[in-house]
Amino acid sequence: MSTAAALRDLGHATTTHAADPRLVLTVDRVIAEANATGNRWSADDIRDALPVVAGPLVGARIRAAALRKPREMRKVDMKRSALLSTRRAWIAVWQGTP
Repeated sequence: MSTAAALRDLGHATTTHAADPRLVLTVDRVIAEANATGNRWSADDIRDALPVVAGPLVGARIRAAALRKPREMRKVDMKRSALLSTRRAWIAVWQGTP
């Protein structure tokens, strides 16, 4: 594992473990609902559905969902984030798997 990937994973784990467990479950539920629609969605959509959640938790939980087996979702595209706080970073566009 590269140093960058190890630091990313450590940051995601730290963010998840520091968060209120109810908030983690809420983020996971919103991700599952987005997957169930069959529509394309991004982290921006999840953040819009959760106005009180910390941004880093959304990214950590999306990565966790993307790594779960059986696969819940797949990356279908990339786009620029609409959030000013991300400085228009490239983010993944996801779609739930049937």
